[in-house]
Amino acid sequence: MKRIWWAGWVVLGLALAQGRLEAGVYGVSGSLASTLEGGFTLEPGEVYGKLQVGQESRGALGLSSSLALGPLGYLAYGLQAEVGVGGLGGMAFAEGGAGPLALAARLGYRSKRVFPLFPEEGVFGRLSLRYRLVPKEVVGLLLERGEVLRAEVSYALREEATYTLGAGFSGLPYLVLGWKGEVGEGMEVLDLALRLGGLNRLEAGLYLGEASLFLTLSYPFAGSLGVWLGDLGLEGGYREAPYAWVRYAWRWP
Repeated sequence: MKRIWWAGWVVLGLALAQGRLEAGVYGVSGSLASTLEGGFTLEPGEVYGKLQVGQESRGALGLSSSLALGPLGYLAYGLQAEVGVGGLGGMAFAEGGAGPLALAARLGYRSKRVFPLFPEEGVFGRLSLRYRLVPKEVVGLLLERGEVLRAEVSYALREEATYTLGAGFSGLPYLVLGWKGEVGEGMEVLDLALRLGGLNRLEAGLYLGEASLFLTLSYPFAGSLGVWLGDLGLEGGYREAPYAWVRYAWRWP
């Protein structure tokens, strides 16, 4: 527990020096936990920390950096080390792009999930690959191991809006349908994704400038509704039990 509290002071110190700090309260099944995330900006990257304290406590420290490759593209990468309930853990992640190709990957391990800051358990990872055929057409490949194991391919066509069609496999095959475009007269953006079959999930995001609204519905039943109003975040839903999460973020230049 002492190591957890030391991690908390490190997170707070990093954020107060320069960067960002996000504090919140997470409640589920009659119990409460405090969440704290902070980062210290380093050119061209960041040192960051995460801390969750409650019946199950866990903390993490990480380092991310990026490298501009000029006409060749870019590369961003990082490492995260964790300690707390369930023992040690960690994660490595990277993303980059070169010409029409974009790649993002992460791989990690923790023996026990601790919602909401540390939601994965066991060996988890994600690999996303996108290739631009022509300026308005993109094909994608997604491989993910988390709460579910899935593989997915997709094709996206951008006209006035972006239309996505794809297929995946998660125990059984499933269909992917997506739409993203502007709605209303204020340049608001609506992003919809629907998966049907072996994986049944609806994801929606509405971006209104200073406000953002997010909705997720899955079967077997789970769901969440979240909203960001400036620096205030509110989220509620059901994931094995009802939960609520309230957050506030501060940022220093």
